[in-house]
Amino acid sequence: MEVPFSNLELAFILIAFMVFSLFSLASVLSNRNKESPKEEYAKLKRTSKRKRSTDPKVANVKEAV
Repeated sequence: MEVPFSNLELAFILIAFMVFSLFSLASVLSNRNKESPKEEYAKLKRTSKRKRSTDPKVANVKEAV
């Protein structure tokens, strides 16, 4: 059975895969936001105040009848 790739081609494919994996891991693990934990907490606190109540609104029954 013949090998589909030469050793040089296999080495190139392996190196390309390793470089791709390295850049993928770096993009996932890098922290682009350099905020301190206190700033991050303050931001979360501000956004939570903006959220509206999720309670269902009840219609006035007297007006509907």
